[in-house]
Amino acid sequence: MSDSGKVPFSLFTTEHLNLPDQFDAWHDSISVVFDVAPSADRMTEGGFKASVRAYHLGNLFVSQVDFDGQRFTRDRRRVVADGLDHYLVQLYARGGLVGTAGERERVLRAGDVQVLDLSRHNITEAKASGTIAIVVPRDVLREALPKVDDLHGLVLRGDTAIGSLLAEYMRSLVSRANDILLTDAPQIAHGTTTMIAACFHSTAETVARARTQIEMATLERIRRHIADNLGSPRLGPETLCGLFRISRTQLYRLFEPLGGVAAYIQEQRLARAYIQLTNPLYNHNRIFEIAFRWGFGSEAHFSRLFRRTFGLSPSEARERVRTAPYASSSSQSEIDSQGGGYQEWIRRLRQ
Repeated sequence: MSDSGKVPFSLFTTEHLNLPDQFDAWHDSISVVFDVAPSADRMTEGGFKASVRAYHLGNLFVSQVDFDGQRFTRDRRRVVADGLDHYLVQLYARGGLVGTAGERERVLRAGDVQVLDLSRHNITEAKASGTIAIVVPRDVLREALPKVDDLHGLVLRGDTAIGSLLAEYMRSLVSRANDILLTDAPQIAHGTTTMIAACFHSTAETVARARTQIEMATLERIRRHIADNLGSPRLGPETLCGLFRISRTQLYRLFEPLGGVAAYIQEQRLARAYIQLTNPLYNHNRIFEIAFRWGFGSEAHFSRLFRRTFGLSPSEARERVRTAPYASSSSQSEIDSQGGGYQEWIRRLRQ
């Protein structure tokens, strides 16, 4: 729990749990972002060490995360289901990983910093590691990097000047986070976002030059249009081609990495419906009302697609949230004392 006047603090740790219960507790905690599985050697040892020390700075939060070896995954189903629209900027202070982020393969060693777009797929095989992680909402980082379209999976190496500069800044930030006052948090959050943007700007632009910048800009414009018009029954390939003056071939090529334009629109609609079905503010809405709001013409068709995507029916999703441990409202002090604060912060950042 935070002292009066200090930024909110959250602590999760498996340290005091029985060995057989440690991984399950970690799995439940980190599931707000990732599906996880322990590495083979951890399964044989039984216990699982993991901890998260997190500090909320308003527009972002910073955390120190330590864990035993494991596999982290965000697949398409999870991306659609949780609707998280943030960037994760992560320093591997010790340990390392191998993995894929979209189409990019990556290997990180101690000292390297990466960016992950939580609205996209990634798989990580991590060693026992100590990390510093900063979660930044998409809109906040995009304001600082308006001309860069694809940050997902970019890496700054710790043995470069710019990489070591950002790594040292992140270490300094987390080491002083316990003393940050609420009144100073907005300025520090802004400075942190600016620092991240400045360090990744050159790398991001270099990578962007490998693709046609016009295509990347067009894709971003189309995605924004889709997000603003998901409820329109006219939204589809033909309308998009006419509006943006591109051929179907061009449109399909742009959306191929995202699973295709029709699948992308459908998934975005399902994601919006899922968020409202699992938000108590929309309990007064019937399922068919939410389905129609997001462009589905048939409740039966919507229910079939929903079950195929999320593995449960719309009514089951609504009921599961009502009975979940975090479904009831809690004060910030209660959340902090229960050690689940950072999970609530992530959920609230999406709204």
